[in-house]
Amino acid sequence: MRGVSGDFSTMPLKDLVVHLGNRRATGTLNVERGDVRKQLLLREGHVITASSNQPREYFGQFLINMGHLTEDQLERAFATQAETHILLGKILIMTGSVTETTVRTTLSHKFREMLLDAFTWEEGGFDFRATDEAPELEGLDVSVDLLDVHREGEFRETAWQAIRAVFPSGAVRLEVNERKLTDLKAGSMDDRIVQLAREGHSIDGIALALHATDFFLYQRLYALYRQDAVKVSDLAPLPAPERGAPTVVVVEEDDDDDAAGGVIGSESSSDEVLQAAQLFLDAGNLRDGEALARRAHEIAPTEHTQKLLRDAEARLLADLRKALMEPSRVPTLLVAAPHLKTLPLSSPERYLLSRIDGKRDVAAIVHVSPLQELEALKFFQGFVDTGLVKLTSRPLS
Repeated sequence: MRGVSGDFSTMPLKDLVVHLGNRRATGTLNVERGDVRKQLLLREGHVITASSNQPREYFGQFLINMGHLTEDQLERAFATQAETHILLGKILIMTGSVTETTVRTTLSHKFREMLLDAFTWEEGGFDFRATDEAPELEGLDVSVDLLDVHREGEFRETAWQAIRAVFPSGAVRLEVNERKLTDLKAGSMDDRIVQLAREGHSIDGIALALHATDFFLYQRLYALYRQDAVKVSDLAPLPAPERGAPTVVVVEEDDDDDAAGGVIGSESSSDEVLQAAQLFLDAGNLRDGEALARRAHEIAPTEHTQKLLRDAEARLLADLRKALMEPSRVPTLLVAAPHLKTLPLSSPERYLLSRIDGKRDVAAIVHVSPLQELEALKFFQGFVDTGLVKLTSRPLS
């Protein structure tokens, strides 16, 4: 494909990302807004390396904020890198500071966050230069699918609605409930956030002090809010801090390269997935919330994860019943039977589709199937979403 350029007022980045992802584009994507500049190298619709002039988007900063590395360890790794010119990630792996898996997943997180952070930009511009082949890169062979990033961006739009309902502006200051902080681990990210809140910093000020990306910080704040540990203070908001153009010249962000993308939560700890699940459920995104709650319970089953999963299942079931069975809805296939045989469908999906005859409604098909009602209804919703099936309301007799 040929190159494309423009500004975000006419083509938001999320639209550009799905455009490049669908076309499996190869080339270099540059995005900028004011003094902020990001560059991503694409290969067949995947990000394979990325760099930014924002310190909060440096690879090492992500390792620190995610609790994988201390500042002292990073400084020692930088010193070794200056002497040896070996990629930062390789140094960290060789010295035992982090595992190769951690490097891969952190790079994946970094690439996604760099794009997702710019999804909300209403100003600025982009330039994509297509090439026939992407250059060979040193380091780990990791990549992030642009279409996965686009799907996660849609999830986050819902999450931001819940977050903004609690924290309407980055200018607000926070009030700390000390009685709810008994389990706070000293030196953890939450501990650092709470300390800065005690000192009277606004949310924007906390983000600047921690070099944290917006979604990462607000997700942690939302988790603390759910614990009744923090809330918006009645004190007057503070003016936005001056970020300015970064002056840091250490280059380590496209050191090591790339990442294995996936659905949100696929590489996160149980606590992170659990918090994301609660966030989506609170925002009314029941389908993704239930999926994340299930994932959290699979990673580390506890009474808490089980309770959340049951609540998510009950809410999603009620929502799907209302959408698919109230009133009576009759499914009709929109694709020919021979074409269905060519699709990559699971056995349960093929079973449900084989029962569609244009006469029986969804409730009748679901109730006689060997599947649990919730699983069957999730399949039916998937059929509708992907255009395999159309639902028609049955006239009242």
